[in-house]
Amino acid sequence: MMHLIGMWFGDVPPFTQRVQFNFDKHVNVFVGPNASGKSTLLMALARYFKVLDEESAAKRPWNGFQMEPLTEFEFHDVEEFDVNIVAADWDWFSDRTKGDPVVIHLDAIRSGLPGISTLYADDERRQIAAEILSESFNGLRTFKALDALMRDAQANQSDISGIRKLAGISKAIKIAVGCSKHICGEVIDDTTTRNYIPEFNTADYHDDPVSDLEQPRVLRGAAIKTSDVRNFSNYPVWEKPSWDRHQDDLDSASIYIGHLSSGTEGTLLWIQWLAFKILHHYDFADGWEKLPAILLMDEIENHLHPTWQRRVIPALLEYFPGLQIFATTHSPFVVAGLKKGQVHRLHRNEEGIIHAEAPNDVDIMGWTMDEILRGFMGVEDPTDAETARHAAELRQLRDEGPLVDEREESDRQERIQELRRLVDRDLLAGGPMAARREVFEQQFSEALEKYRQSRDLGQDSG
Repeated sequence: MMHLIGMWFGDVPPFTQRVQFNFDKHVNVFVGPNASGKSTLLMALARYFKVLDEESAAKRPWNGFQMEPLTEFEFHDVEEFDVNIVAADWDWFSDRTKGDPVVIHLDAIRSGLPGISTLYADDERRQIAAEILSESFNGLRTFKALDALMRDAQANQSDISGIRKLAGISKAIKIAVGCSKHICGEVIDDTTTRNYIPEFNTADYHDDPVSDLEQPRVLRGAAIKTSDVRNFSNYPVWEKPSWDRHQDDLDSASIYIGHLSSGTEGTLLWIQWLAFKILHHYDFADGWEKLPAILLMDEIENHLHPTWQRRVIPALLEYFPGLQIFATTHSPFVVAGLKKGQVHRLHRNEEGIIHAEAPNDVDIMGWTMDEILRGFMGVEDPTDAETARHAAELRQLRDEGPLVDEREESDRQERIQELRRLVDRDLLAGGPMAARREVFEQQFSEALEKYRQSRDLGQDSG
């Protein structure tokens, strides 16, 4: 299977010196402080594969360099912009019948749907799916892409091609919503979307009985069955669902996706975008969801509760097994459960030069959040700033050792006791595991001392 196995990167701020990465074939998560180059790495990969939109490219100093497409069985070493990428299956790149791999780049800002009235507005021109899917992601484009894909399939629904495309679109929606449900299962109740038909505008009907009702507007695939119940009494008439006045059971209703929370809405939309991109790239081929794809995702945890954050990567790999994920994160919940070789830590040294540590050499299974924060995020005291300051002061006082002046030593001991009341043992020891080890060592030492004392007493009495 095609996947990237390594990369050299340098000569683009903040990477003033060349940095090397060895990639896992499934998951690669970049962690590190702000301004350590995590987003720049994803943008460099996107630029390399020519999927970086102009707006995002303008944010980085690329020196106007246009990269060569990745089609040759060799490293690329380019002046001004130094990027070498190695793939495990170079035949995939050189075999033009397969085409280049599909690469999906999602920026940290993932805008959702606009209001329904905006969706009503007629486009200046009807775009084709290929044009829409070549642009950067946002929620509105997801629905434009779905509409374009459906129009194309329906235009040919009398032949095998149209039937195959309609089946592929239906499968893409089911897979994408199923993956979203895996992540947001507390809110999403179904594995497909539905059309959303807002309320008819009947404001003048009673005054003019011969007037025609406005024809219903069908927003294709814009509704989802959810337990997130809404009271529509305060919604404008053009946003209310048409069934609002006629449905008694609202425990699990289909509502407009844009009425959901940011986390649920965003997750549904970007995963559908991912599915549509892969489906269209492989021309609706059977098993398209299992074919190679590269996902470049900045801040993969955006808008998600910690419970949902730790489900994202497992869900993506389950529903899109051909996916190779490159993601940045500031969340220990995303890192939790990752395998050996899947976490790449970036940091600055005292001279301000960015370095990349070797990937983790053990699975991150059973680790506490404290241990992940300390081990991968560089957070020595994972607590509030004031408590962290107290812990640092206490360590400093303990390291100083006894003072010669008795009064100063008395003040030091008093301050140490005060700080110990303010600071948890976990912080002082370096995390829960270290704290338990410290307690065990202390208890063992006390027991050993009692044993020695009992032996000494026995020998004296003998």
